[in-house]
Amino acid sequence: MNLRIEKIADMVNQGVIAADIGTDHAFLPILLIQKNKAEKVYACDISEGPLLAAQRNIARYGYTEKIPTILCNGFEGIPDDIECAVIAGMGYYTAAMILENAMGRLSKLKQIIVEVNRNTADMRRWISDHHFTIDQEVLITDRGFDYIAFSFHTAYHEPLSEEEILCGTELLRKQEGYIDYCQRQIDQIEMILGKYKKEDERKAHLQSDLKLWVQAQEKTRN
Repeated sequence: MNLRIEKIADMVNQGVIAADIGTDHAFLPILLIQKNKAEKVYACDISEGPLLAAQRNIARYGYTEKIPTILCNGFEGIPDDIECAVIAGMGYYTAAMILENAMGRLSKLKQIIVEVNRNTADMRRWISDHHFTIDQEVLITDRGFDYIAFSFHTAYHEPLSEEEILCGTELLRKQEGYIDYCQRQIDQIEMILGKYKKEDERKAHLQSDLKLWVQAQEKTRN
């Protein structure tokens, strides 16, 4: 198991019935059962190949009864008894589409966990625009890459500020490694700006982002 999956498993509320949407090889459902975090986990995928691999892994651990597999697109075909949905390891646009298509079901869930490979700020903005409440935000640095995983529910929350959308909420800033995470974002933007020749909207946007990251880093240091 890699660190990203372990950290996401740790975020799942104790004793839930969960669905892992886009399960791939079912590593997360297996870990949730191993840790006694979930009573049952539906391993769901849109593709037959990954689902067959998931079934083999599940059988190898003897968890066939506790981890049913479902060939489905997003939430389609997932039973109504789920309390937690996990959408991890995919792009922002795919994750957002899955959530949008299941909007009628989200309020019935105690917990929704999302981790996208890129466009983390876009995911945070999506949650903010829907006035949902983030209750966990976890920084995962694994094999040289940074990932942010969110846990949220549909209770009303005021919109996040632009700084929070880009740089993270207080839940993220309290975590060890956040200052270094900010520095990596600052270094990346400064590298791009150092090569940027045009004075255009893109450059202005990068300069604005840089300012927000510096502010977030300074606030955390203080």
